[in-house]
Amino acid sequence: MNRKIIFILLLSFLLNSSFSNAIEIKHVAPREGSTLDQYALDLLKFLVEKSGAQAEFKIFNKFGAQTRREMLLQDGHYDIDWLGASKEIEGRATPIRFPIFRGLLGHRVFITNKETSKTLKRGMPFDELKNYNLIQGQGWGDVAILKDGGFSQVRTIANFENIFNMIDLTRVDLFPRAIIEPYGELRSRCNLDNKYVCTDKNMRIDDKLLLIYKLPMLYFVSPERQDIIKLLNTAFEEHYNDYLTFFNNHPLIKDALSKLKGRSIYHIKENSSLSEETNMIADKYWLNLKM
Repeated sequence: MNRKIIFILLLSFLLNSSFSNAIEIKHVAPREGSTLDQYALDLLKFLVEKSGAQAEFKIFNKFGAQTRREMLLQDGHYDIDWLGASKEIEGRATPIRFPIFRGLLGHRVFITNKETSKTLKRGMPFDELKNYNLIQGQGWGDVAILKDGGFSQVRTIANFENIFNMIDLTRVDLFPRAIIEPYGELRSRCNLDNKYVCTDKNMRIDDKLLLIYKLPMLYFVSPERQDIIKLLNTAFEEHYNDYLTFFNNHPLIKDALSKLKGRSIYHIKENSSLSEETNMIADKYWLNLKM
């Protein structure tokens, strides 16, 4: 038999053998313009690679509000998601208790409109800030945190895209986003200038204020996939220094940290929506920012 044919057959056998041994991981689909989602997916692939496993990644297109996603995850329709932690979510899916953003999810800046932006000022009293109308996604863990923190006007809707429409049409004032989220989100939805103002829409990112509360983003895995649960816990435990290198050198993290500077800071100190186990995640897994 021709050596070239033998080589092709051998290569095909090896590739098929490798593919057949790969585990399938069905993950939530990244949202449009979400650099947060892309980071979470990049990290997932990084951890699988560090574990020595081979995986075939498949996209699951999410449907409806976050609570709907959680139910689908619980029932095994897909395998893994990345979400802000809460007792409710932990009751449906298994948390991997290593904060993938080391707490940056709880460092919130505001997507707002140009009219509201004129009324926001550095150093404004916290009680004054609490009078603004906020919007969040239906089922998000932030809703309870914000209400417990004194924000009485928090509106929720299921459709993520409609949140931006509500801000653009001045039907709500502020859309709190983690420092790692809004720049990519607006850049994919409008012409965003170097001052983070949409030149073709009525939206912008506030550069004056920062709201901080404790909210880890964790991977949540379907209870049906104990193999993935074991793989990720082991990967974090055995390769945490590699994860720190990944985190510290990621462009999204570097950019986000630079955008925290020069803001007036407000704290919500309690997050009663966290489970006792998640609330006790060791300090070494959180970013220690002196602010």
